[in-house]
Amino acid sequence: MSEHERRTVLRYAGLTLAAGMGAATGTGAAQETDADGSAGDETTDGESTTDESVTADGSRGWSSIRGDAGNTGFVPGSTGPKPPVGVAWEDDHGGTFAVVDGTVYLVADDGQVRAIDAIDGSLQWETEITAASREEPMAATGPPAIAHDTVYVTSKGDEPNLTALDVATGDIRWQESGLGSETNLSPTVAGGLVFLVADKVLYALEARGGERRWQFEPGTVTTDDGRERGDYLQRDSVAVAGRTVFALSNKRLIALDAETGDERWTDTVDDWASSTFSGRPIVADGVAAAVKAGVVTIYDAETGTERSTVPTHSLDVLTDDRVYAVTDAEDGDRKTVTGYDSETGDRVWQPSDGDDSFASAVVDDDSVYVGLEESGVAAFARTDGRGEWRIDTGTEPRQMAVVGDTVYVSGDALFAIRTDGEEHGDEIDDGEDETGSGNGSDDGEDETGSDGGNESVGAGDESTDDTDTESSDDADETPGFTAGTSIAGGALALEWLRRRTGDDE
Repeated sequence: MSEHERRTVLRYAGLTLAAGMGAATGTGAAQETDADGSAGDETTDGESTTDESVTADGSRGWSSIRGDAGNTGFVPGSTGPKPPVGVAWEDDHGGTFAVVDGTVYLVADDGQVRAIDAIDGSLQWETEITAASREEPMAATGPPAIAHDTVYVTSKGDEPNLTALDVATGDIRWQESGLGSETNLSPTVAGGLVFLVADKVLYALEARGGERRWQFEPGTVTTDDGRERGDYLQRDSVAVAGRTVFALSNKRLIALDAETGDERWTDTVDDWASSTFSGRPIVADGVAAAVKAGVVTIYDAETGTERSTVPTHSLDVLTDDRVYAVTDAEDGDRKTVTGYDSETGDRVWQPSDGDDSFASAVVDDDSVYVGLEESGVAAFARTDGRGEWRIDTGTEPRQMAVVGDTVYVSGDALFAIRTDGEEHGDEIDDGEDETGSGNGSDDGEDETGSDGGNESVGAGDESTDDTDTESSDDADETPGFTAGTSIAGGALALEWLRRRTGDDE
């Protein structure tokens, strides 16, 4: 069998496995659940209102600052790298980014927008934000959002406020000015619209041309003491699911019709004088969540009815059954990550984190990935908090994302972290990702090479079958970081495939 044929077989095997996982779990890339629990609601122009992207290997992309239009920070269908891990490539520009269809779109600290090949880190294009009304280029700022083969970025200054770039070339498609200088640094794209808060006003713009569909500004509110009080939208990203946009003001969570901007429901703090909403709203699987008066409150996304509260003042990730929050550790000297049951509010998960202090978290099917405040990234099992791996990138993370078998992290530079020892650049000379199965190995061999900057961690003996080693550990074993390696979960399946194709030669 030729090398090209081998790559083709492995690639399509990965896509088949990924599609099978989606069908089995109901979380496939083609199936998107709206805020009301339905799937595949369409706007009047026939486009899905959730508008999530799918990468070339069949897994979901990371299309905006928190992964999707709902700000969830959660990627069902991905399983991330398995130990031992290493840095597959590094770009010396820091900033914020999105990852879609095999390309990382980075709004770099120098104000330029860079498109980087997600497999090997090579630069595809680099562009500055220019405008006919200005002699000097403007600095792009804040994270991009990707949809409709377009990169949406905001820029500093009065005009333009929002620029749409072609994903393939970086050429400007359209620009919109006059929105105000205090722009939301994080646009959200869904249902054929771009949602952006500028100077305390929420705008809905046509994603394909930039025309204004509607705008919303909260009016005054009469409080219990009879006074008229003003309220202003916060500049953080809005959340969108189904046909509803969720925005936070200082005192309210507001659900708006995505097509018209009309209010659907509103929740207000009880103590107007001292309580506030904070952070960004998150919406997924029929619920909306926000930090209200220092406590995470979970709402029915359709009606606004309060379902439950979670005793934490931080809201970082919302999965199908949990809230993950970066919180103060019991010793009070550092930050940890805690998982809470979203229905009961009970604490159900914490990592075996030693003395580390954490800055952020993202989650996939298997793992919770945390940014280490001092430097690097660590991964913990979603089942029991057991340490899986950690790696020192030499810089404090500002943003993380997990797409397929790769964790991306940016600080003073941008890093792609994968299972160590895999020759992605040599094996994939045609630029196609062969790791659609998400098991971290494209040839079924057990890679034991390790990068000097990371620790491979695991508890218990290595398993020789393809079952999940996280659930097969002894129940009384103390979670923690230990030396060792693990076998990628899909090794046997790929070995069978290799033998099968060998017999056909």
